[in-house]
Amino acid sequence: MNLLFVCLTTLLCPLSNAAEPDTIILKAGSNSKVIFYGKTGEDLKNLEQLDLNRIIRDLNFRQANQDTAQVLNVKLENAAFVNSEMPNPTGWREKFLQNTFLNLHLGTGSHVNRYVFFNPPPSALNHPTATLQSQILLRNKLSLSASVLHDMKLVTMPKANLSLRYGIGAGVTIQQYVHWNILENVPNEDVSEVSGRAFSLLGREGIAASQSDFNAFQTFAQVAPRFSLKNAKGQSTWYFSIGARLNYNKIFENMDPAAQSAVLNVNTPDGGKTTTISPIISGKGYELRGKNSNFGVSYLAEIGYKAVGLFVNYYPNYLPVHTKVQPGVTGSGAGYNQRNGKLGYISFGVKLGR
Repeated sequence: MNLLFVCLTTLLCPLSNAAEPDTIILKAGSNSKVIFYGKTGEDLKNLEQLDLNRIIRDLNFRQANQDTAQVLNVKLENAAFVNSEMPNPTGWREKFLQNTFLNLHLGTGSHVNRYVFFNPPPSALNHPTATLQSQILLRNKLSLSASVLHDMKLVTMPKANLSLRYGIGAGVTIQQYVHWNILENVPNEDVSEVSGRAFSLLGREGIAASQSDFNAFQTFAQVAPRFSLKNAKGQSTWYFSIGARLNYNKIFENMDPAAQSAVLNVNTPDGGKTTTISPIISGKGYELRGKNSNFGVSYLAEIGYKAVGLFVNYYPNYLPVHTKVQPGVTGSGAGYNQRNGKLGYISFGVKLGR
């Protein structure tokens, strides 16, 4: 046979229509070609339903039983060659789930600000330059969270995507109040003498730390623009995102063991409570307390490759604190910070998930 000429049509519209059809010509060799044509692009799209392998096998069978001296010119009806196993078009629910991901964050961290509870005037140390401060700061020992996030495509490019990632999550943290008494601006020759005065002053004022480690349960809603690179298969590889979380925090304070041993438990073997708002630190008639639940905003940045990455979560105003004056206290309370404040932390670690 000198030429194999195959005409495949969806037969959706009469061929006698005067409109110029869309035509696709596929060369299958130097002496053969396949022609696809239809009145509209939709006609050509319907060709996806045809089983082309079955068509070729049918043509080869006919050609094998045809006189090779004749030109084989075959016209096929598409109904006999529709592929019944063609998958249904992907629905919106399937598309949504395809771009929804589970992420895990595991990290640790440190403080980003501090609260000065006690800062006596220089005259209290009887030294012209020495300063004393009792400070409280926050350390993040461990944080673990899981989130379900969806990517909404904003810009699609051949080698990159820009999307908006949003979702919700929950996690737990193990944190710690760090108590520092800091003496500064003391000449070397006066260190021993002024240090003794500082210890005496702290003792007279009754400065005593009451809490150290505590736990928190955290839920959040997250939103973050995300830029990702794609490989030859269209899969996301390197990515970078930066965004924010709206958090709700529930604090579970751990009572100091010494304070708990001094408590008389009446008609209960369970011991002291562990979900109180007991003082973080106290002095002569003043004590610092924190809230056991609050809302706050943190800022999250991520960078990684496929399902493994690194993250930084910056939480500048995590825990509101305030100095409370105990009943019966009179006077100005010189040196005690009587304003509200906030403790924050920064957490960093490993992120797993796309």
